[in-house]
Amino acid sequence: MSELSQLRKELKALSSPERAVGSAKTKVFGQDDYGAGDVFLGITVPNTRLVAKKFRDLPQEELVTLANSKYHEERLTALIILNHKYAKARDDSERIELFEFWLMLVKAYKVNNWDLIDASAPYMGEILSRHLGYGAPFLRALAKSENLWERRASIILTFPLIRKGKHGPTLAMAKEALTDEHHLIHKAAGWMLREVGKRDKDLLTDFLVKYKNQMPRTMLRYAIEKYSENQRKAFLAKD
Repeated sequence: MSELSQLRKELKALSSPERAVGSAKTKVFGQDDYGAGDVFLGITVPNTRLVAKKFRDLPQEELVTLANSKYHEERLTALIILNHKYAKARDDSERIELFEFWLMLVKAYKVNNWDLIDASAPYMGEILSRHLGYGAPFLRALAKSENLWERRASIILTFPLIRKGKHGPTLAMAKEALTDEHHLIHKAAGWMLREVGKRDKDLLTDFLVKYKNQMPRTMLRYAIEKYSENQRKAFLAKD
């Protein structure tokens, strides 16, 4: 039995039809929105991560097959394995190859839900601190894409930079999100702004004071979660 067959067998053993129905209700929002056509096995994320860790050395050709699966959890498993491979990459050439493979999956709508972006972009975004080719023009192009998942990636990819104390790209992508119409972009931008605030509250406060009247309310609410109740009320009160 191939590694891929064994992996799929172990995932299937952890599946639950009842959980699959619940997953579909929270992650599929119709043909004109996101998650359309997704099929779920009904596996918890912790169990998915355990299987991915066990098969983290899955050969590249089998990883490609898994990443193109019709099953949501199989694609999630592939992305987590990709994270493991990126973390163990020997050099930037290998890292770029893995990142470009991930980006191709995003562009091809294989990474087609918020949880798939959020499980992979915070890891794959490490390349931004290594290669100038993935700088501001690259992120801005993603932010302006018609592909919802490229737009969400544009902000979540900056998470590793936040951890390194480099907040400029996050703030730039948050500005791009001000005019985006999708709530999943508002949530992502608010989340990343909150992460900036955990490390530099003054910087976040300055951003909020300047843009709070332009920010979608969901984005603003996510960004100010760590402020006091009185501060939150003040930010939510439009000038």
